[in-house]
Amino acid sequence: MIRFLHHVGLSVPDLEVGRAFYEAFGLEARVAGEHLVLRCKGRAQDQVRLMPGNPKQLSYVAYGTDAQGMREIRDNLALHGIAEHLAPFDIDSQGIWFRDPSEDWVHVCEAVEAPASPRPTPEVNTYGRYRRIGERACDLSSISRTAHPLRLGHLIKFTPDVDRSIDFYTRVLGMKVSDKAQDILAFLRVGCGGDHHALGLAKSSHSGLHHLSFEVMNIDEIEMGAQHLMAQGYRHAFGLGRHVGGSNYFHYIRDPWNSLVEYFWDIDVIPEDDSQWVPLNAAGPHELAAVWAVSPPEDDFAQNYEAPSADAPSLSLTEALANG
Repeated sequence: MIRFLHHVGLSVPDLEVGRAFYEAFGLEARVAGEHLVLRCKGRAQDQVRLMPGNPKQLSYVAYGTDAQGMREIRDNLALHGIAEHLAPFDIDSQGIWFRDPSEDWVHVCEAVEAPASPRPTPEVNTYGRYRRIGERACDLSSISRTAHPLRLGHLIKFTPDVDRSIDFYTRVLGMKVSDKAQDILAFLRVGCGGDHHALGLAKSSHSGLHHLSFEVMNIDEIEMGAQHLMAQGYRHAFGLGRHVGGSNYFHYIRDPWNSLVEYFWDIDVIPEDDSQWVPLNAAGPHELAAVWAVSPPEDDFAQNYEAPSADAPSLSLTEALANG
């Protein structure tokens, strides 16, 4: 039913602090009324909407679908007794609004996913498959020291009840489970096929944003982007490494309000005909976290910094990672 992740809305105490961070991250900002909208360079689709609000919080997640998908979602909402609401936020998008089991706002609109700005795909030489011949991969005269994200690929958000949220997102919105770790962590993809996950669900005492994740062109760009952010004074959280859940290379950095952003590259893709894909059910999140990492996750990597308490840790996920 839902076909792609459209954008995410965040309420933040200071829009200009958010602008500085996301521009350093590699996005482009424009003013939209009282809000600040961020896009990937050359891509005509909002990716993050920053709205005035204190304390900082995940305000809503927007997904795109087609006309048939919209009809099916509306039927499912009625079938499960889930109310549609008037738009709770002033955004330039038509569609439907409702709440998920964590009381988080979900927005679904009819839309077509915008293509990323075309960039040449770098060739990679591996044993028996040499494609870059007579050409230097690392030319210091042309290498960018910053990242240029292509698209928002996924988010992971906290929820008090992972299994209940899985039931909601699969039954009502047609998502599918790609991998999970008991009732602590789950990765969900859209039903029409695509990235290993568009949405992750992590157990916590309350709702909140764990991270937003943006695709870049290669592993070099992941680390160039991360090093640029750290040079600007933003805090490292986890990486460089490669996940088990999704197989993507990654590096996480803290935003100004202690949520995370991730650069990723080379994620697993699962087709609509997913008969060959067997979801993992790991003993704990540590089994899905990383095949390898240059450094382990920081002690607060799994902490939920959002309201109701800025000090409330995500105990289940934190302990599970620590026990790995």
